[in-house]
Amino acid sequence: MKLLFTISLFTSTSIFAQNITIQDETGKPVQGVFIYSKKNQAGVISDKDGIANLKAFEHDEYLYFSHLQFKLKKILKEDAVEIGVVVLLADENIFPPVVYEHPLRYNVDSDDEAGKIETISREIVKIENPPTSADMLQNTGHVLVQKSQGGGGSPIIRGFEANKLLLVIDGVRMNNAIYRSGHLQNSITIDNSVLDHTEIIFGPSSSLYGSDALGGVIHFHTKDPKINEVDTTYFEGSSYVRYNTNNNGMTGHFDFSTGRNKWGVLSSITASRFGDMVMGENRILHGDSLWGLHPYYVIRVDDMDTMVANPNPNIQVGTGYTQFDVLQKLMYKANDHLTMSLNFQYSTSSRINRYDKLTEYTGGQLKYAEWYYGPQNRLLSQLKFEFNRRPNQDLNKKKLYTTGALSLAYQRIDEDRISRRFQNDLRQHQEEDLNVFSLNLDFNKVFAKSRVLFYGIEAQHNLVKSTAYEQNIFSEGRVDIQTRYPNFSNYLSSGIYVEYKQKFKNNATLTSGLRYSLVYANSQFKDTSFISLPYNEVNILTSAPSGNIGLVLRPDSISRVRILGTSGFRAPNVDDYGKIFEKSGITVVPNDDIKPEYAFGAEFSVERSFFKRLLEISGTVYSTYLFNAMVQRDFELNGQDSIMYEGEMTKIQAIQNTDNAIVYGASASLRVNFTQDLRFDYTYNYTKGIDLANDTPLEHIPPQFGKISLTYEKDDLNTALYSFYNFRKRADDYTPGGDNIDLTPNEGGIPPWWTLNYRISYTFWETLTLQAAVENILDVHYRQFASGISALGRNFMFSLKADF
Repeated sequence: MKLLFTISLFTSTSIFAQNITIQDETGKPVQGVFIYSKKNQAGVISDKDGIANLKAFEHDEYLYFSHLQFKLKKILKEDAVEIGVVVLLADENIFPPVVYEHPLRYNVDSDDEAGKIETISREIVKIENPPTSADMLQNTGHVLVQKSQGGGGSPIIRGFEANKLLLVIDGVRMNNAIYRSGHLQNSITIDNSVLDHTEIIFGPSSSLYGSDALGGVIHFHTKDPKINEVDTTYFEGSSYVRYNTNNNGMTGHFDFSTGRNKWGVLSSITASRFGDMVMGENRILHGDSLWGLHPYYVIRVDDMDTMVANPNPNIQVGTGYTQFDVLQKLMYKANDHLTMSLNFQYSTSSRINRYDKLTEYTGGQLKYAEWYYGPQNRLLSQLKFEFNRRPNQDLNKKKLYTTGALSLAYQRIDEDRISRRFQNDLRQHQEEDLNVFSLNLDFNKVFAKSRVLFYGIEAQHNLVKSTAYEQNIFSEGRVDIQTRYPNFSNYLSSGIYVEYKQKFKNNATLTSGLRYSLVYANSQFKDTSFISLPYNEVNILTSAPSGNIGLVLRPDSISRVRILGTSGFRAPNVDDYGKIFEKSGITVVPNDDIKPEYAFGAEFSVERSFFKRLLEISGTVYSTYLFNAMVQRDFELNGQDSIMYEGEMTKIQAIQNTDNAIVYGASASLRVNFTQDLRFDYTYNYTKGIDLANDTPLEHIPPQFGKISLTYEKDDLNTALYSFYNFRKRADDYTPGGDNIDLTPNEGGIPPWWTLNYRISYTFWETLTLQAAVENILDVHYRQFASGISALGRNFMFSLKADF
């Protein structure tokens, strides 16, 4: 036993004695450095801590340290081992390594892009600990989030929302054929506990991402299991519990990762339970003593619907829900040039009540006894192949690519709406089943250290089945009723793109891109007896080019100027041309004569620091000009402007094209670094949108908003005092009847508001983090713009997280 221990100790000591650390000039570890010799071309690669083991090389060999971001370095192995640290010098006129290591869609480098990009890292998510991914986006101070119920969160970027924003998860489009034009809650199906980082790309991005990316792109990247550089097994993971006092919310999370030098596995599970939300009681900011109160709700008494008084009208009864998220990833490294991964994600929930519907009144009574979304189910299965050339390979050799990725994905989405009117025995079910198949093939080609070409193709096929029936809650007998969408739909979108980047000796970067997209849609109305349509089938075939050109100027080390021109388009989806639904006395009907909308955008940004980075300022002005903009307006069907729907005479509207529209605005950020540990941050956002054809405001345009924070961060302590704020939006600035203006005080528009919040976190022994927060300290009553639910009042949050 002693001999075995001695041998093991000697062996391990010998192995670790050959470990070296690779750093840049600032002492930061450098990952992905390829180390090789003339005898050993296979070489080794440094890990995320910059550590590499040199046991594969002879003692008297010269080693070459190659990394596209740094100058090639040559050093004798015995000298490297003796020193223990190898410092690489930054090369001039090069791109960040992310440009080379991944195709552009999988990892955008914000410093080198001409457009504004906000990146939310996993470290930020860990510190802020938001309950949902929608709240995570809101915390940036540059995204506004609308909510219609407890399980909701619809991001608004530069006046664009819902199907005019593109959501992407791990390179796969989440937008599907029935992403609606109103408010979308799909972002909450993303578990922020397992995110590596999230990119928010502001402005039209159709040249890279295709249709729907008019207002911007939100790209969620989940964590990957790591693959060891040496053939030993690693284990790591984390878990946390979180409790919120306001809605009695509980969340538990556990993730675990293991692997060796050829494979890695990551498993994650998160369970959340949220109770009814309690609105704030302090109404001093708007002075309306009744706005938003929930005085009555419906219960069943002796098999009869009964309105009962809410003992505390500040409790928004019916806003609670539960959610369950699972992620499983398996990664296999076949060789230095090929890595394969399988990505499985599943999110489900309890039924989620549509709170704004449950608070509608008609004839002095609540209109609905039930109105809820069935379980929000999202399933994703992705098979991905990543290709890369040997790191020290000659960049000018005639190869088709430097790195690439092939993604094959399948998504299944269940979207059900169930409703029953007060004291009505018939429950209505509208059920949508989607099967979505997608293919993405993305490459980059490095011609030189200052010139990179990105190119790829994309295809997505949506199969949509829509059914609807009415069921007696006693006899359970059922009959067919009007479906929300056409009974069967095929929706195919595809595109091919190319993007070129070049960095010049004056440290300027030029970016230009071009994409050609093709969209085909076919929908069939099986039964038009409920609403008489002059057709029973819709066919759309459309195509469009889109592009961008941008320039990043760096006059000096403390300044950056960005100039960007873009074009984009969005083809009508099934929700645009085929939807039938009623809300607030308006029935939206299908329109087969609808065409794509096009956008031309421009933005200009300046960033500069002063007084040795004591003060950092950035500002952006932007404008997006829309042609054939799709808007919801009054419409006639069969020569009639009104229709009887579910026993009520309602006004007819439809999604249709207007001549043109414009959205413009500005955003600004300011940071004051008082010390290395104490900083002040301020963000501000302004947006204006006008339907130029009708001289009316556009929908989804938020009021001025932003975030103010004072943060102290030192060693294991991180604490912040922060405030979110919104200006007033008056009724004159609303599109007629839009953005839930009927849910504002006296339909006069959304009042201004601000909140005061505090959070603190401390890490013990580098593994255990204790967090606490007080949100909405002043218990202010307010609603986010266009929301159908009041925000949380005062809330205390407590969380304990362990890393192992």
